[in-house]
Amino acid sequence: MPRAALTSMASPLISLLIYSIGHGLLTTLLTLRLAEEQVSTFWIGAVSTAYFAGLMAGTFINSRLILRVGHIRAYSAYASILCSVALLYGMFVVPETWLLLRLLGGFATGGLLVVIESWIMVSSPVRIRGRMMALYMVLFYGAMVLGQMLLKQLDISMLLPFAVAALAASLSVIPLALARVDMPHFDKHEKLSVAELFRLTPTAVFSCFISGLLLSVAYGLLPLYFSLIGFDLSQITDMVAWLILGGMCLQYPLGRLSDRVDRRIVLMALFAATLMISLLFVLSDLSAESWLTALLVASLGGIIFAIYPISLSQACDELQPEQMIAGNQGLLLCYSVGAMAGPLLAPLFINGFGARGLFIYFVLLATITVVFLLWRRSVRAAVPLDEHVAFSATTPNTPVMAELDPRAEGYDPGEEEQVDTRLSPNGDIK
Repeated sequence: MPRAALTSMASPLISLLIYSIGHGLLTTLLTLRLAEEQVSTFWIGAVSTAYFAGLMAGTFINSRLILRVGHIRAYSAYASILCSVALLYGMFVVPETWLLLRLLGGFATGGLLVVIESWIMVSSPVRIRGRMMALYMVLFYGAMVLGQMLLKQLDISMLLPFAVAALAASLSVIPLALARVDMPHFDKHEKLSVAELFRLTPTAVFSCFISGLLLSVAYGLLPLYFSLIGFDLSQITDMVAWLILGGMCLQYPLGRLSDRVDRRIVLMALFAATLMISLLFVLSDLSAESWLTALLVASLGGIIFAIYPISLSQACDELQPEQMIAGNQGLLLCYSVGAMAGPLLAPLFINGFGARGLFIYFVLLATITVVFLLWRRSVRAAVPLDEHVAFSATTPNTPVMAELDPRAEGYDPGEEEQVDTRLSPNGDIK
């Protein structure tokens, strides 16, 4: 990667690293603290849902606010909100209050990530964006693993871990506040309704939706599962770390495999593997086999984290170049709807079947998706391998990722209206 590009991306990447450590810590902390307070699984799921609802709102509607006040000022505001929210969690341990705080926190996180990702976008030439997205992914997930390791050293019943998360949000402002960089355009692109997107690429739409149903529950409720079967704080954070590490390490190899095979077969294999691993958790007592549990959790993370980016690649194979950005943003919406629904649905299975109900939920979703994908293979021919667009690792964070995606580099907005959002060194719009 060229040194100049890496230098220009240093500020947003350092900010991302600092913020994500606190973000990873807080995500697990909230679930465990609610479980310690013996809050019902419904409320634990509702708090997780509120985060994804806020995240979706923040990523899709915050661009106008960012344009109005400038990227650096907007980032400072979002970080201040997140710092305050993290402290309020520790001061008022009330599920109803936490739901509102999680909604606000998700909204601010969405805006904060839009600033970081758009900053990175202007700092990286198109030819290295694939490597840049991979670096972004590694730092994002790696920092979340560090957050788990940090949480192991803290007492979740105290205010201190919430203060650490608040500190991370506050400190993440410094690298951006001291940087000098021009900012990118927010271009207007062709719109695609979800119905039209489903007609063009049904496999991608359905798989992204199911990915949201799976991944949000893995993030939000897997710590609850381990708490219910008797794991202590150190063991739980280790398992969450293995989940994220598996997702970070396996996403690219599985994605590259999908470049060489019908992606629908790869997706079927991933969902079938999810089904088998989940059945092992349902039918076996793994609480005494930590090494085996860690291996299975890492494998599960590698599988379910790869579903979303491979689904995006499937869509890129089936869409026209000028539709890729709008298509990717539509798929993010489908993922987000699934991510909001998952933490509300999974507690129903936990209430009905106990802790193993979480993996019964996974089994059901994986089975439905395998059947759907088998049907799709019977009614539509595969995209020829020589027409596959090269896989790019990505995270389902914000619509800006669609513009960062090097697969969209051929898109020319033509005469569509563009908004110049370049900033002066102090963060004001030029």
